[in-house]
Amino acid sequence: MTNIESFVDQLITEKNLQEPSEVLTQIRADLIEAVEDRINAMILATLEEHDLEAFEDLLTTGTTEQIESFVKNHITDIDERVAIELLNFKTTYLG
Repeated sequence: MTNIESFVDQLITEKNLQEPSEVLTQIRADLIEAVEDRINAMILATLEEHDLEAFEDLLTTGTTEQIESFVKNHITDIDERVAIELLNFKTTYLG
């Protein structure tokens, strides 16, 4: 289970959703996609313009490890930025 999946599971627990399991499965998938989209948008907005082409190439040809390494090497405070995005998402979702 990834950190994003764990984060979404915690959100669902905190929201105290009482839906049938198939509905919860879809809600979970939708939330995971929304969180990933939000993080990806932050990454794209933060990268320097001259790094975007190399990053886009990695997205189509690179491994997960290569993509993570690229992001960590080009956005020094990526962990803090991701934490802020997750906190903002949580606030919006639970708000």
